[in-house]
Amino acid sequence: MIRTLGSRIRKLFFIVLIIGQWSLLQAGSVTATVDESEIVEGNSVLLTLTVVGEQSDKLPDISEINGIPVESSSRNFGSSFMSINGQNKMEHTQSLTLEFKPDGNMTIPSFQVKVDGKIEATEPINLTLVKAKVGLPNSDEKFSLDIKLNKSKAYLGEPIIATVLFKQRRNIDVMDIQYEQPAFKDFFSKVIGQQKNYNKGEYAFLELQYLLIPKHDGNLTLEPARAKVAERVRQKQFGGWFSDVPQWSNLTSPSLILEVIKPSKAHDVVGNFKLNEHIDSQKVEVNKPVNLQIEITGEGSLDDFEGLKFELDGVTIYSDDAKVESKLVGEKVESHYVKSFVFIADHDFTIPSKTIRVYDYRTDEVKLLTTKSYDIKVNGAKQAMVQPMVYTKNSRENNTTNNTISSTTLVNTLPSIVALFLAFVLGVVVTLLLKYLPTLVLSKWRMKKFGFNYDEALQVLYPKMSQSPDVEAMVRQLYAIKQGDKSIQIDKKVLKAMLKHYQ
Repeated sequence: MIRTLGSRIRKLFFIVLIIGQWSLLQAGSVTATVDESEIVEGNSVLLTLTVVGEQSDKLPDISEINGIPVESSSRNFGSSFMSINGQNKMEHTQSLTLEFKPDGNMTIPSFQVKVDGKIEATEPINLTLVKAKVGLPNSDEKFSLDIKLNKSKAYLGEPIIATVLFKQRRNIDVMDIQYEQPAFKDFFSKVIGQQKNYNKGEYAFLELQYLLIPKHDGNLTLEPARAKVAERVRQKQFGGWFSDVPQWSNLTSPSLILEVIKPSKAHDVVGNFKLNEHIDSQKVEVNKPVNLQIEITGEGSLDDFEGLKFELDGVTIYSDDAKVESKLVGEKVESHYVKSFVFIADHDFTIPSKTIRVYDYRTDEVKLLTTKSYDIKVNGAKQAMVQPMVYTKNSRENNTTNNTISSTTLVNTLPSIVALFLAFVLGVVVTLLLKYLPTLVLSKWRMKKFGFNYDEALQVLYPKMSQSPDVEAMVRQLYAIKQGDKSIQIDKKVLKAMLKHYQ
């Protein structure tokens, strides 16, 4: 009797096992998981929907979850071959990961997908929003994240230094740090220098500094910095063995308020600067370049300075992008600004003086930085065409009556002369168009196909003329073509090689 019962139990267990394996082989699944169920206020959560089965509907695009917009999403697909007790199938996996920021405690609803002919649903997920730890830690805390400004009040355009400081105990084994800098929505910003790492006592420090320029006046909010820190911990796994796993901590720095005051006087930049300039020559040959370099140095930021502009009739002007370098010296920002201009013409011209208004917030005064005016002499310059006045002996000796008759005759014959002249000019224009237009159109098509045009080539090669005689010769040819010389043929392979070398 005992044997019979035992035998039945064994048979039942075997049948259940077979049914379970067959069900595993046949049934699809839909699951929903989050990277964290407790979310630090202001941080994002990652929700991943995974569908596994032989056939399934595509996961739909999801733009919001419980009214909260999805900030980003990504999809992954994969397939694998499975065989269980002689039963084979091709299993397909698709996943959709969604990132969003909860604004309070919430429940992620169930999602339904048709898999292998059945509607499968995920389980709802509860999320809890918790306050972030802010400020410098007490002596018993492991990590902290803080942010400081070098001033709480500044003028519009005045540079501000923001320092982000991460602090941790040195005896903690950190596997990973994921840092998210402040948004700086109301500021122009850039990192100054390199990340600093140093030890002090029982703590290790990581320091970053940013240069900030306010975009407008008023009380501006500096958003917090955020970080996720993974501490290495030993965790017992199924089967009795141990492995290293990350234990994550979320950190948020304080948000700060900065008062920004608008200067009372018109200005171009804020700070204390001096100006230097250099011109290579004031006497050149026709179509040879004149190079002018403007340099501004001093205390303050020049990152948002729009720069100087020149516009001269009949003069081709090129300029490179301004090079601006900023460095922190103590609590001050020092900037170095350099911009170069190239002027090319076939006649004499003058480079006019320019003025930069500098507002010094310490003295509440505006100082003027003024460039010099340069008269440029072009040897072999074209002379202005002057229509000569022709006086004949008869015209000087004619009396009043004859003058009246001559004027009347001129008025009567002028329309005929103008008509003949216009007809002649029109004929010349038509002839030239028929002769050269196909060539010009084909040339432009070829240049477009070749990947560049002459104006772009000039912009690249003009500043490099002094570096090579070949470049100088190429620039002269390009400029001659730009001026209308159709006799010049450019070796496009050579031009392409030059552009590739100097771009």
